[in-house]
Amino acid sequence: MSQIFPESFLQEVMDRNDIVDTVSRYVKLKRSGSSMKGLCPFHKEKTPSFTVSPDKQLFFCFGCQRGGTIVNFIMLAENLDFVEAVKYLSDQAGLAIPEPSGAVEGEREKLRQTIYKINSVSGRFFYECLLADEGKAASDYIASRGLSQKTISRFGIGFAPEGNRLLAHLRDNGFDDEEIVQSGMAVRNDSGHIYDRFRNRLMFPIIDMRKNIVGFGGRVMDDTTPKYLNSPETVAFSKSYNLFGLNLAKNTKDDFLILVEGYMDVISLHQHGIDSAVATLGTSLTPEQARIIKRRKSEVIIAYDSDEAGQNATKRAIELLCEEDVVVRVLTVPGAKDPDEYIKKHGAGAFRALINSAKLQIEYKISKLQEQYNLDNTEDKVKYINSLATEFAKIKSPVEREIYVNRLASETGISASSILSEIDRLNIANERRTRAGAFRGVAPVGSLKTSDPKKENIVRAQRLLLCLMCADATVSEAAGSQLDSSDFEEGVNRTLFNLILSIRASGGEPDARLIVSQTEDAACAARILHDDQNIEDKPLAAKELIRLIIRERMVKKLFETATSSDVSQEQRICEMEKCLRKEVGTNE
Repeated sequence: MSQIFPESFLQEVMDRNDIVDTVSRYVKLKRSGSSMKGLCPFHKEKTPSFTVSPDKQLFFCFGCQRGGTIVNFIMLAENLDFVEAVKYLSDQAGLAIPEPSGAVEGEREKLRQTIYKINSVSGRFFYECLLADEGKAASDYIASRGLSQKTISRFGIGFAPEGNRLLAHLRDNGFDDEEIVQSGMAVRNDSGHIYDRFRNRLMFPIIDMRKNIVGFGGRVMDDTTPKYLNSPETVAFSKSYNLFGLNLAKNTKDDFLILVEGYMDVISLHQHGIDSAVATLGTSLTPEQARIIKRRKSEVIIAYDSDEAGQNATKRAIELLCEEDVVVRVLTVPGAKDPDEYIKKHGAGAFRALINSAKLQIEYKISKLQEQYNLDNTEDKVKYINSLATEFAKIKSPVEREIYVNRLASETGISASSILSEIDRLNIANERRTRAGAFRGVAPVGSLKTSDPKKENIVRAQRLLLCLMCADATVSEAAGSQLDSSDFEEGVNRTLFNLILSIRASGGEPDARLIVSQTEDAACAARILHDDQNIEDKPLAAKELIRLIIRERMVKKLFETATSSDVSQEQRICEMEKCLRKEVGTNE
Protein backbone atom coordinates (compact mmCIF):
# COMPACT_ATOMS: atom_id res chain seq x y z
CA MET A 1 0.00 0.00 0.00
CA SER A 2 2.72 2.47 0.93
CA GLN A 3 4.11 2.26 -2.61
CA ILE A 4 1.10 4.24 -3.81
CA PHE A 5 2.71 7.32 -2.24
CA PRO A 6 6.42 8.08 -1.81
CA GLU A 7 7.67 6.55 1.45
CA SER A 8 9.04 9.91 2.59
CA PHE A 9 5.62 11.53 2.14
CA LEU A 10 3.82 8.75 4.01
CA GLN A 11 6.32 9.06 6.85
CA GLU A 12 5.76 12.82 7.02
CA VAL A 13 1.99 12.33 7.12
CA MET A 14 2.36 9.96 10.07
CA ASP A 15 4.93 12.21 11.76
CA ARG A 16 2.53 15.17 11.57
CA ASN A 17 -0.45 13.22 12.98
CA ASP A 18 0.14 11.75 16.43
CA ILE A 19 -1.83 8.54 16.80
CA VAL A 20 -2.75 9.17 20.46
CA ASP A 21 -4.15 12.63 19.67
CA THR A 22 -6.06 11.31 16.68
CA VAL A 23 -7.48 8.21 18.35
CA SER A 24 -8.46 10.26 21.41
CA ARG A 25 -11.02 12.08 19.25
CA TYR A 26 -12.86 8.76 18.95
CA VAL A 27 -11.87 6.82 22.08
CA LYS A 28 -11.30 7.79 25.70
CA LEU A 29 -7.78 6.49 26.36
CA LYS A 30 -6.11 5.83 29.72
CA ARG A 31 -2.47 5.13 30.45
CA SER A 32 -1.68 1.44 30.99
CA GLY A 33 2.06 0.91 31.41
CA SER A 34 3.85 2.10 28.28
CA SER A 35 0.61 1.94 26.24
CA MET A 36 -2.78 3.62 26.22
CA LYS A 37 -5.96 1.59 26.56
CA GLY A 38 -9.65 2.16 25.87
CA LEU A 39 -12.90 0.60 24.65
CA CYS A 40 -12.59 -0.43 21.01
CA PRO A 41 -14.54 1.83 18.61
CA PHE A 42 -14.88 -1.00 16.08
CA HIS A 43 -16.72 -3.60 18.13
CA LYS A 44 -18.89 -3.64 21.23
CA GLU A 45 -17.06 -4.50 24.44
CA LYS A 46 -17.30 -3.82 28.17
CA THR A 47 -13.67 -4.45 29.11
CA PRO A 48 -11.05 -2.35 27.26
CA SER A 49 -8.97 -4.42 24.83
CA PHE A 50 -8.02 -1.62 22.44
CA THR A 51 -4.41 -0.48 22.88
CA VAL A 52 -2.33 2.32 21.39
CA SER A 53 1.46 2.50 21.54
CA PRO A 54 2.65 6.13 21.71
CA ASP A 55 6.24 5.03 21.04
CA LYS A 56 5.52 2.77 18.06
CA GLN A 57 2.57 4.91 16.86
CA LEU A 58 0.53 1.73 16.32
CA PHE A 59 -2.83 0.46 17.57
CA PHE A 60 -4.20 -3.02 18.10
CA CYS A 61 -7.41 -4.46 19.54
CA PHE A 62 -7.07 -7.86 21.19
CA GLY A 63 -10.85 -8.28 20.94
CA CYS A 64 -11.63 -7.81 17.25
CA GLN A 65 -8.01 -8.23 16.07
CA ARG A 66 -7.95 -4.94 14.14
CA GLY A 67 -4.76 -2.94 14.15
CA GLY A 68 -2.17 -0.97 12.20
CA THR A 69 -0.91 2.57 11.79
CA ILE A 70 -2.79 5.84 12.10
CA VAL A 71 -3.69 5.44 8.41
CA ASN A 72 -5.33 2.07 9.09
CA PHE A 73 -7.19 3.59 12.04
CA ILE A 74 -8.62 6.42 9.91
CA MET A 75 -9.57 3.92 7.19
CA LEU A 76 -11.69 2.07 9.76
CA ALA A 77 -12.96 5.08 11.72
CA GLU A 78 -14.00 7.20 8.72
CA ASN A 79 -14.86 4.36 6.33
CA LEU A 80 -12.20 5.41 3.82
CA ASP A 81 -9.87 3.51 1.54
CA PHE A 82 -6.09 3.88 1.81
CA VAL A 83 -5.72 6.84 -0.54
CA GLU A 84 -8.65 8.70 1.01
CA ALA A 85 -7.27 8.10 4.53
CA VAL A 86 -3.85 9.47 3.56
CA LYS A 87 -5.54 12.51 2.01
CA TYR A 88 -7.65 12.98 5.14
CA LEU A 89 -4.55 13.00 7.34
CA SER A 90 -2.69 15.20 4.85
CA ASP A 91 -5.47 17.77 5.09
CA GLN A 92 -5.27 17.62 8.88
CA ALA A 93 -1.53 18.35 8.68
CA GLY A 94 -1.75 20.89 5.86
CA LEU A 95 0.41 18.83 3.51
CA ALA A 96 0.24 18.91 -0.29
CA ILE A 97 -0.62 15.50 -1.71
CA PRO A 98 1.44 13.86 -4.47
CA GLU A 99 -0.36 11.82 -7.10
CA PRO A 100 -0.81 8.11 -6.22
CA SER A 101 1.65 5.89 -8.09
CA GLY A 102 0.32 2.34 -7.50
CA ALA A 103 -1.13 1.00 -10.76
CA VAL A 104 -4.42 -0.46 -9.45
CA GLU A 105 -5.04 2.06 -6.67
CA GLY A 106 -3.92 4.89 -8.93
CA GLU A 107 -6.54 3.93 -11.52
CA ARG A 108 -9.21 3.58 -8.83
CA GLU A 109 -8.38 7.00 -7.43
CA LYS A 110 -8.32 8.52 -10.91
CA LEU A 111 -11.82 7.12 -11.54
CA ARG A 112 -13.04 8.42 -8.18
CA GLN A 113 -11.81 11.93 -8.98
CA THR A 114 -13.40 11.70 -12.43
CA ILE A 115 -16.73 10.72 -10.86
CA TYR A 116 -16.50 13.69 -8.49
CA LYS A 117 -16.02 15.95 -11.53
CA ILE A 118 -18.91 14.31 -13.41
CA ASN A 119 -21.16 14.71 -10.36
CA SER A 120 -20.15 18.34 -9.97
CA VAL A 121 -20.93 19.10 -13.62
CA SER A 122 -24.20 17.16 -13.31
CA GLY A 123 -25.19 19.04 -10.18
CA ARG A 124 -24.65 22.39 -11.89
CA PHE A 125 -26.61 21.14 -14.93
CA PHE A 126 -29.59 20.05 -12.81
CA TYR A 127 -29.58 23.34 -10.89
CA GLU A 128 -29.57 25.40 -14.10
CA CYS A 129 -32.37 23.24 -15.56
CA LEU A 130 -34.50 23.97 -12.48
CA LEU A 131 -34.05 27.72 -13.03
CA ALA A 132 -34.78 27.48 -16.78
CA ASP A 133 -38.21 27.41 -18.44
CA GLU A 134 -38.10 23.61 -18.71
CA GLY A 135 -37.91 23.44 -14.93
CA LYS A 136 -41.03 25.53 -14.28
CA ALA A 137 -43.18 22.56 -13.25
CA ALA A 138 -40.44 21.42 -10.86
CA SER A 139 -40.03 24.96 -9.51
CA ASP A 140 -43.78 25.20 -8.93
CA TYR A 141 -43.71 21.87 -7.11
CA ILE A 142 -40.84 23.02 -4.88
CA ALA A 143 -42.70 26.26 -4.16
CA SER A 144 -45.76 24.24 -3.17
CA ARG A 145 -43.53 22.40 -0.68
CA GLY A 146 -42.60 25.74 0.87
CA LEU A 147 -38.87 25.79 0.05
CA SER A 148 -37.15 29.14 -0.30
CA GLN A 149 -34.61 30.03 -2.98
CA LYS A 150 -31.95 30.21 -0.28
CA THR A 151 -32.71 26.62 0.74
CA ILE A 152 -32.73 25.45 -2.88
CA SER A 153 -29.31 27.00 -3.38
CA ARG A 154 -27.92 25.72 -0.06
CA PHE A 155 -28.85 22.11 -0.83
CA GLY A 156 -28.15 22.40 -4.57
CA ILE A 157 -31.60 21.11 -5.51
CA GLY A 158 -32.07 20.69 -9.25
CA PHE A 159 -34.20 19.14 -11.98
CA ALA A 160 -33.37 16.28 -14.36
CA PRO A 161 -35.19 16.85 -17.65
CA GLU A 162 -36.60 14.20 -19.99
CA GLY A 163 -34.47 12.59 -22.67
CA ASN A 164 -30.70 12.24 -22.66
CA ARG A 165 -29.85 15.85 -22.05
CA LEU A 166 -27.38 15.18 -19.24
CA LEU A 167 -25.56 12.52 -21.28
CA ALA A 168 -25.07 15.00 -24.13
CA HIS A 169 -23.97 17.70 -21.68
CA LEU A 170 -21.37 15.44 -20.06
CA ARG A 171 -20.04 14.38 -23.46
CA ASP A 172 -19.73 18.06 -24.41
CA ASN A 173 -17.69 18.54 -21.22
CA GLY A 174 -15.12 15.96 -22.32
CA PHE A 175 -16.25 12.84 -20.45
CA ASP A 176 -16.39 9.56 -22.34
CA ASP A 177 -19.31 7.13 -22.24
CA GLU A 178 -17.52 4.56 -20.05
CA GLU A 179 -16.73 7.19 -17.41
CA ILE A 180 -20.33 8.44 -17.45
CA VAL A 181 -21.73 4.91 -17.05
CA GLN A 182 -19.27 4.11 -14.23
CA SER A 183 -20.34 7.29 -12.44
CA GLY A 184 -23.92 6.03 -12.42
CA MET A 185 -25.30 9.11 -14.19
CA ALA A 186 -26.12 7.03 -17.26
CA VAL A 187 -27.18 3.42 -17.85
CA ARG A 188 -26.13 1.03 -20.62
CA ASN A 189 -28.82 -1.49 -21.59
CA ASP A 190 -28.33 -5.01 -22.96
CA SER A 191 -28.16 -3.76 -26.53
CA GLY A 192 -25.39 -1.30 -25.62
CA HIS A 193 -27.60 1.82 -25.77
CA ILE A 194 -26.73 4.48 -23.18
CA TYR A 195 -29.34 6.76 -21.63
CA ASP A 196 -29.79 9.13 -18.67
CA ARG A 197 -30.47 7.37 -15.37
CA PHE A 198 -32.47 10.31 -13.94
CA ARG A 199 -35.36 11.77 -15.96
CA ASN A 200 -38.09 14.19 -14.94
CA ARG A 201 -37.09 14.15 -11.30
CA LEU A 202 -36.19 16.61 -8.58
CA MET A 203 -32.50 16.07 -7.86
CA PHE A 204 -30.85 16.16 -4.45
CA PRO A 205 -27.02 16.07 -4.40
CA ILE A 206 -25.55 13.79 -1.74
CA ILE A 207 -22.45 15.54 -0.39
CA ASP A 208 -19.74 13.96 1.75
CA MET A 209 -17.78 15.53 4.61
CA ARG A 210 -15.12 16.77 2.17
CA LYS A 211 -17.74 18.66 0.12
CA ASN A 212 -17.65 16.22 -2.82
CA ILE A 213 -20.92 15.35 -4.54
CA VAL A 214 -20.71 11.56 -4.25
CA GLY A 215 -24.15 10.74 -5.69
CA PHE A 216 -27.73 11.92 -6.18
CA GLY A 217 -31.23 11.16 -5.02
CA GLY A 218 -34.01 11.73 -7.53
CA ARG A 219 -37.68 12.23 -6.56
CA VAL A 220 -40.70 12.11 -8.86
CA MET A 221 -43.31 14.87 -8.66
CA ASP A 222 -46.31 12.63 -9.35
CA ASP A 223 -47.41 9.07 -8.56
CA THR A 224 -44.82 7.45 -10.81
CA THR A 225 -42.74 4.67 -9.26
CA PRO A 226 -40.20 4.37 -7.91
CA LYS A 227 -40.81 7.50 -5.85
CA TYR A 228 -37.09 7.83 -5.09
CA LEU A 229 -34.15 6.73 -7.19
CA ASN A 230 -30.60 6.91 -5.86
CA SER A 231 -27.23 6.74 -7.59
CA PRO A 232 -25.87 3.18 -7.74
CA GLU A 233 -22.85 2.00 -5.75
CA THR A 234 -19.62 3.35 -7.27
CA VAL A 235 -16.00 3.76 -6.17
CA ALA A 236 -17.10 7.20 -4.95
CA PHE A 237 -20.44 6.34 -3.35
CA SER A 238 -21.95 3.75 -1.00
CA LYS A 239 -25.41 4.27 0.48
CA SER A 240 -24.45 2.40 3.64
CA TYR A 241 -21.64 4.85 4.44
CA ASN A 242 -23.41 8.16 3.80
CA LEU A 243 -26.12 10.23 5.47
CA PHE A 244 -27.96 12.99 3.64
CA GLY A 245 -27.38 16.38 5.26
CA LEU A 246 -24.49 15.31 7.50
CA ASN A 247 -22.16 17.72 5.68
CA LEU A 248 -24.33 20.55 7.05
CA ALA A 249 -25.39 18.98 10.35
CA LYS A 250 -21.74 18.59 11.38
CA ASN A 251 -21.78 22.32 12.24
CA THR A 252 -24.88 22.18 14.47
CA LYS A 253 -24.68 23.53 18.01
CA ASP A 254 -27.16 20.89 19.17
CA ASP A 255 -25.76 18.05 21.28
CA PHE A 256 -27.66 15.51 19.18
CA LEU A 257 -28.55 14.52 15.62
CA ILE A 258 -32.13 14.11 14.44
CA LEU A 259 -32.56 11.06 12.24
CA VAL A 260 -35.38 11.34 9.70
CA GLU A 261 -36.46 9.28 6.69
CA GLY A 262 -36.50 11.55 3.67
CA TYR A 263 -34.64 14.28 1.84
CA MET A 264 -37.55 16.68 2.22
CA ASP A 265 -37.68 16.13 5.99
CA VAL A 266 -34.02 17.14 6.29
CA ILE A 267 -34.37 20.12 3.99
CA SER A 268 -37.55 21.39 5.65
CA LEU A 269 -36.10 21.10 9.17
CA HIS A 270 -32.89 22.89 8.16
CA GLN A 271 -34.92 25.68 6.53
CA HIS A 272 -36.71 26.17 9.86
CA GLY A 273 -33.43 26.36 11.77
CA ILE A 274 -33.31 22.73 12.95
CA ASP A 275 -29.84 22.13 11.50
CA SER A 276 -29.11 18.82 13.24
CA ALA A 277 -31.29 16.73 10.90
CA VAL A 278 -29.85 13.92 8.73
CA ALA A 279 -31.47 11.11 6.74
CA THR A 280 -30.64 7.63 5.50
CA LEU A 281 -30.67 7.24 1.73
CA GLY A 282 -33.88 5.43 0.96
CA THR A 283 -32.91 2.43 3.09
CA SER A 284 -33.13 1.42 6.73
CA LEU A 285 -30.31 2.59 8.97
CA THR A 286 -27.21 0.45 8.45
CA PRO A 287 -24.57 -0.56 11.05
CA GLU A 288 -22.06 1.60 9.18
CA GLN A 289 -24.32 4.64 9.39
CA ALA A 290 -24.88 3.99 13.12
CA ARG A 291 -21.11 4.07 13.65
CA ILE A 292 -20.81 7.29 11.64
CA ILE A 293 -23.51 8.88 13.81
CA LYS A 294 -21.76 7.74 16.99
CA ARG A 295 -18.55 9.47 15.93
CA ARG A 296 -20.41 12.76 15.50
CA LYS A 297 -22.80 12.84 18.44
CA SER A 298 -23.50 10.73 21.52
CA GLU A 299 -27.27 11.26 21.31
CA VAL A 300 -29.75 10.69 18.48
CA ILE A 301 -33.42 11.60 18.22
CA ILE A 302 -35.27 9.35 15.78
CA ALA A 303 -38.10 11.14 13.99
CA TYR A 304 -39.23 8.66 11.37
CA ASP A 305 -42.62 8.70 9.65
CA SER A 306 -45.66 7.76 11.73
CA ASP A 307 -46.81 4.94 9.39
CA GLU A 308 -46.15 1.26 10.03
CA ALA A 309 -43.03 1.19 7.85
CA GLY A 310 -41.63 4.16 9.73
CA GLN A 311 -42.28 2.56 13.11
CA ASN A 312 -40.65 -0.70 12.02
CA ALA A 313 -37.63 1.27 10.81
CA THR A 314 -37.55 3.03 14.19
CA LYS A 315 -37.27 -0.31 16.01
CA ARG A 316 -34.35 -1.39 13.81
CA ALA A 317 -32.59 1.97 14.20
CA ILE A 318 -32.94 1.79 17.99
CA GLU A 319 -31.24 -1.61 18.12
CA LEU A 320 -28.34 -0.56 15.87
CA LEU A 321 -27.73 2.72 17.70
CA CYS A 322 -27.94 1.10 21.14
CA GLU A 323 -25.33 -1.43 20.03
CA GLU A 324 -23.05 1.57 19.50
CA ASP A 325 -23.88 2.91 22.99
CA VAL A 326 -25.61 5.97 21.58
CA VAL A 327 -28.31 7.59 23.73
CA VAL A 328 -31.51 7.18 21.69
CA ARG A 329 -34.72 9.15 22.00
CA VAL A 330 -37.83 8.80 19.84
CA LEU A 331 -39.87 11.76 18.66
CA THR A 332 -43.46 11.24 17.50
CA VAL A 333 -45.18 13.76 15.24
CA PRO A 334 -48.85 14.01 16.32
CA GLY A 335 -51.35 14.81 13.60
CA ALA A 336 -48.81 14.60 10.77
CA LYS A 337 -47.26 11.85 8.70
CA ASP A 338 -43.68 13.15 8.93
CA PRO A 339 -41.54 16.02 10.33
CA ASP A 340 -41.83 17.99 7.08
CA GLU A 341 -45.64 18.13 7.30
CA TYR A 342 -45.61 18.88 11.04
CA ILE A 343 -43.15 21.78 10.98
CA LYS A 344 -45.01 23.44 8.11
CA LYS A 345 -48.27 23.25 10.07
CA HIS A 346 -46.98 24.22 13.50
CA GLY A 347 -43.60 25.93 13.06
CA ALA A 348 -40.10 25.53 14.47
CA GLY A 349 -41.08 26.35 18.06
CA ALA A 350 -43.59 23.53 18.22
CA PHE A 351 -41.10 21.11 16.71
CA ARG A 352 -38.47 22.16 19.26
CA ALA A 353 -41.02 21.33 21.94
CA LEU A 354 -41.38 17.85 20.43
CA ILE A 355 -37.60 17.47 20.53
CA ASN A 356 -37.53 18.41 24.20
CA SER A 357 -40.27 15.90 25.00
CA ALA A 358 -38.82 13.03 22.93
CA LYS A 359 -38.95 9.77 24.87
CA LEU A 360 -35.95 7.68 25.79
CA GLN A 361 -35.98 4.55 23.63
CA ILE A 362 -36.90 2.34 26.60
CA GLU A 363 -39.93 4.56 27.37
CA TYR A 364 -40.92 4.39 23.70
CA LYS A 365 -40.74 0.59 23.77
CA ILE A 366 -42.80 0.44 26.97
CA SER A 367 -45.53 2.60 25.43
CA LYS A 368 -45.61 0.45 22.27
CA LEU A 369 -45.89 -2.75 24.30
CA GLN A 370 -48.66 -1.22 26.41
CA GLU A 371 -50.58 -0.58 23.20
CA GLN A 372 -49.96 -4.16 22.07
CA TYR A 373 -50.98 -6.11 25.17
CA ASN A 374 -54.11 -6.26 27.35
CA LEU A 375 -52.88 -6.52 30.94
CA ASP A 376 -56.25 -7.84 32.09
CA ASN A 377 -55.48 -10.98 30.10
CA THR A 378 -53.06 -13.34 31.87
CA GLU A 379 -51.38 -14.58 28.68
CA ASP A 380 -50.87 -11.02 27.45
CA LYS A 381 -49.54 -9.95 30.85
CA VAL A 382 -46.91 -12.73 30.79
CA LYS A 383 -45.84 -11.72 27.27
CA TYR A 384 -45.71 -8.07 28.30
CA ILE A 385 -43.52 -8.78 31.35
CA ASN A 386 -41.19 -11.10 29.42
CA SER A 387 -40.83 -8.58 26.59
CA LEU A 388 -39.88 -5.81 29.01
CA ALA A 389 -37.58 -8.10 31.00
CA THR A 390 -35.70 -8.66 27.72
CA GLU A 391 -35.37 -4.89 27.28
CA PHE A 392 -34.42 -4.25 30.91
CA ALA A 393 -31.68 -6.89 30.66
CA LYS A 394 -29.94 -4.58 28.17
CA ILE A 395 -29.77 -1.69 30.66
CA LYS A 396 -26.23 -1.37 32.02
CA SER A 397 -26.96 0.84 35.02
CA PRO A 398 -28.22 -1.22 38.02
CA VAL A 399 -29.97 1.87 39.41
CA GLU A 400 -31.80 2.59 36.14
CA ARG A 401 -32.73 -1.07 35.77
CA GLU A 402 -34.16 -1.21 39.31
CA ILE A 403 -36.28 1.90 38.68
CA TYR A 404 -37.90 0.29 35.63
CA VAL A 405 -38.30 -3.09 37.35
CA ASN A 406 -40.09 -1.49 40.32
CA ARG A 407 -42.34 0.42 37.94
CA LEU A 408 -43.22 -2.78 36.08
CA ALA A 409 -43.84 -4.60 39.35
CA SER A 410 -46.22 -1.85 40.48
CA GLU A 411 -48.01 -1.86 37.12
CA THR A 412 -48.51 -5.63 36.88
CA GLY A 413 -48.65 -6.76 40.50
CA ILE A 414 -45.73 -9.14 39.96
CA SER A 415 -42.91 -8.93 42.51
CA ALA A 416 -39.73 -7.08 41.57
CA SER A 417 -37.69 -10.11 42.68
CA SER A 418 -39.47 -12.35 40.16
CA ILE A 419 -38.81 -9.87 37.36
CA LEU A 420 -35.16 -9.56 38.40
CA SER A 421 -34.84 -13.36 38.40
CA GLU A 422 -36.10 -13.43 34.81
CA ILE A 423 -33.60 -10.72 33.86
CA ASP A 424 -30.77 -12.72 35.47
CA ARG A 425 -31.86 -15.81 33.54
CA LEU A 426 -31.83 -13.85 30.27
CA ASN A 427 -28.40 -12.39 31.00
CA ILE A 428 -26.93 -15.83 31.69
CA ALA A 429 -28.44 -17.20 28.48
CA ASN A 430 -27.10 -14.23 26.49
CA GLU A 431 -23.59 -14.69 27.92
CA ARG A 432 -23.63 -18.36 26.92
CA ARG A 433 -24.72 -17.49 23.39
CA THR A 434 -22.07 -14.78 23.16
CA ARG A 435 -19.30 -17.15 24.26
CA ALA A 436 -20.49 -19.87 21.90
CA GLY A 437 -20.79 -17.50 18.96
CA ALA A 438 -17.64 -15.45 19.52
CA PHE A 439 -15.85 -15.10 16.17
CA ARG A 440 -17.93 -17.98 14.79
CA GLY A 441 -17.08 -18.39 11.15
CA VAL A 442 -14.35 -15.76 11.36
CA ALA A 443 -10.63 -16.45 11.51
CA PRO A 444 -9.18 -13.79 13.83
CA VAL A 445 -6.55 -11.70 12.12
CA GLY A 446 -3.09 -12.60 13.35
CA SER A 447 -4.38 -15.25 15.74
CA LEU A 448 -1.70 -17.40 17.33
CA LYS A 449 -4.03 -20.29 18.11
CA THR A 450 -2.99 -23.60 16.57
CA SER A 451 -3.81 -27.21 17.27
CA ASP A 452 -0.18 -27.73 18.37
CA PRO A 453 0.82 -25.88 21.60
CA LYS A 454 4.54 -26.39 20.83
CA LYS A 455 4.14 -24.75 17.44
CA GLU A 456 2.20 -21.94 19.05
CA ASN A 457 5.10 -21.28 21.43
CA ILE A 458 7.57 -21.16 18.53
CA VAL A 459 5.37 -18.71 16.63
CA ARG A 460 5.21 -16.52 19.75
CA ALA A 461 9.00 -16.69 20.08
CA GLN A 462 9.40 -15.65 16.45
CA ARG A 463 7.06 -12.70 16.89
CA LEU A 464 8.67 -11.41 20.06
CA LEU A 465 12.09 -11.71 18.40
CA LEU A 466 10.81 -9.71 15.41
CA CYS A 467 9.61 -6.96 17.77
CA LEU A 468 13.03 -6.88 19.46
CA MET A 469 14.78 -6.85 16.06
CA CYS A 470 12.79 -3.78 15.06
CA ALA A 471 13.76 -2.01 18.29
CA ASP A 472 17.41 -3.05 18.68
CA ALA A 473 20.22 -3.19 16.07
CA THR A 474 22.26 -5.67 18.15
CA VAL A 475 19.36 -8.11 18.19
CA SER A 476 18.92 -7.73 14.43
CA GLU A 477 22.58 -8.49 13.85
CA ALA A 478 22.47 -11.59 16.05
CA ALA A 479 19.28 -12.89 14.46
CA GLY A 480 20.52 -12.17 10.94
CA SER A 481 23.77 -14.08 11.52
CA GLN A 482 22.16 -17.19 13.04
CA LEU A 483 18.76 -17.42 11.36
CA ASP A 484 17.31 -17.15 7.88
CA SER A 485 13.80 -16.54 6.59
CA SER A 486 13.02 -20.28 6.38
CA ASP A 487 13.18 -20.38 10.21
CA PHE A 488 10.06 -18.21 10.33
CA GLU A 489 6.46 -19.06 9.56
CA GLU A 490 5.36 -18.20 6.04
CA GLY A 491 3.39 -14.99 5.79
CA VAL A 492 3.74 -11.99 8.07
CA ASN A 493 6.53 -13.41 10.25
CA ARG A 494 8.78 -14.16 7.29
CA THR A 495 7.94 -10.85 5.59
CA LEU A 496 8.83 -8.86 8.71
CA PHE A 497 12.11 -10.74 9.18
CA ASN A 498 13.19 -9.92 5.61
CA LEU A 499 12.01 -6.29 5.81
CA ILE A 500 13.80 -5.53 9.07
CA LEU A 501 17.08 -7.09 7.91
CA SER A 502 16.83 -5.29 4.58
CA ILE A 503 16.36 -1.91 6.27
CA ARG A 504 19.24 -2.59 8.69
CA ALA A 505 21.49 -3.74 5.84
CA SER A 506 20.92 -0.46 3.97
CA GLY A 507 21.98 1.49 7.07
CA GLY A 508 18.45 2.55 7.98
CA GLU A 509 16.57 2.46 11.27
CA PRO A 510 13.34 0.43 11.07
CA ASP A 511 10.17 2.53 11.47
CA ALA A 512 7.41 0.25 12.75
CA ARG A 513 4.76 2.37 11.00
CA LEU A 514 6.37 2.07 7.57
CA ILE A 515 7.04 -1.64 8.05
CA VAL A 516 3.37 -2.22 8.92
CA SER A 517 2.37 -0.18 5.86
CA GLN A 518 4.42 -2.51 3.64
CA THR A 519 2.76 -5.73 4.84
CA GLU A 520 -0.47 -7.15 3.43
CA ASP A 521 -1.79 -7.96 6.91
CA ALA A 522 -1.34 -4.64 8.71
CA ALA A 523 -3.31 -5.76 11.78
CA CYS A 524 -1.12 -8.82 12.35
CA ALA A 525 2.08 -6.84 11.75
CA ALA A 526 0.90 -4.18 14.20
CA ARG A 527 0.20 -6.81 16.82
CA ILE A 528 3.71 -8.23 16.45
CA LEU A 529 5.55 -4.89 16.54
CA HIS A 530 3.17 -3.23 19.00
CA ASP A 531 4.59 -4.40 22.33
CA ASP A 532 8.05 -5.64 23.32
CA GLN A 533 6.68 -6.60 26.78
CA ASN A 534 8.90 -3.93 28.37
CA ILE A 535 11.95 -6.20 28.14
CA GLU A 536 14.93 -4.21 29.43
CA ASP A 537 17.79 -6.50 28.34
CA LYS A 538 16.73 -7.09 24.75
CA PRO A 539 19.96 -8.83 23.57
CA LEU A 540 19.77 -11.34 26.45
CA ALA A 541 16.11 -12.11 25.76
CA ALA A 542 16.85 -12.39 22.04
CA LYS A 543 19.62 -14.93 22.70
CA GLU A 544 17.11 -17.28 24.35
CA LEU A 545 14.53 -16.73 21.60
CA ILE A 546 17.11 -17.45 18.88
CA ARG A 547 18.10 -20.63 20.74
CA LEU A 548 14.47 -21.79 20.78
CA ILE A 549 14.04 -21.13 17.07
CA ILE A 550 17.31 -22.96 16.21
CA ARG A 551 16.24 -25.91 18.36
CA GLU A 552 12.94 -26.05 16.43
CA ARG A 553 14.92 -26.07 13.18
CA MET A 554 16.96 -29.06 14.47
CA VAL A 555 13.87 -30.95 15.59
CA LYS A 556 12.39 -30.56 12.13
CA LYS A 557 15.64 -31.74 10.57
CA LEU A 558 15.76 -34.78 12.86
CA PHE A 559 12.17 -35.65 12.02
CA GLU A 560 12.80 -35.33 8.29
CA THR A 561 15.91 -37.51 8.58
CA ALA A 562 14.19 -40.16 10.70
CA THR A 563 11.23 -40.47 8.35
CA SER A 564 13.09 -40.24 5.04
CA SER A 565 13.11 -43.42 2.97
CA ASP A 566 16.06 -42.14 0.92
CA VAL A 567 18.49 -42.14 3.88
CA SER A 568 20.29 -45.21 5.24
CA GLN A 569 20.25 -46.16 8.90
CA GLU A 570 23.95 -45.18 9.21
CA GLN A 571 23.26 -41.76 7.68
CA ARG A 572 20.33 -41.23 10.04
CA ILE A 573 22.49 -41.91 13.10
CA CYS A 574 25.25 -39.65 11.79
CA GLU A 575 22.79 -36.80 11.13
CA MET A 576 21.22 -37.18 14.57
CA GLU A 577 24.64 -37.06 16.28
CA LYS A 578 25.49 -33.90 14.34
CA CYS A 579 22.25 -32.24 15.43
CA LEU A 580 22.80 -33.26 19.05
CA ARG A 581 26.30 -31.76 19.05
CA LYS A 582 24.86 -28.50 17.70
CA GLU A 583 22.17 -28.59 20.37
CA VAL A 584 24.82 -29.00 23.09
CA GLY A 585 26.69 -26.07 21.57
CA THR A 586 23.66 -23.82 21.78
CA ASN A 587 23.35 -24.53 25.50
CA GLU A 588 26.90 -23.57 26.32
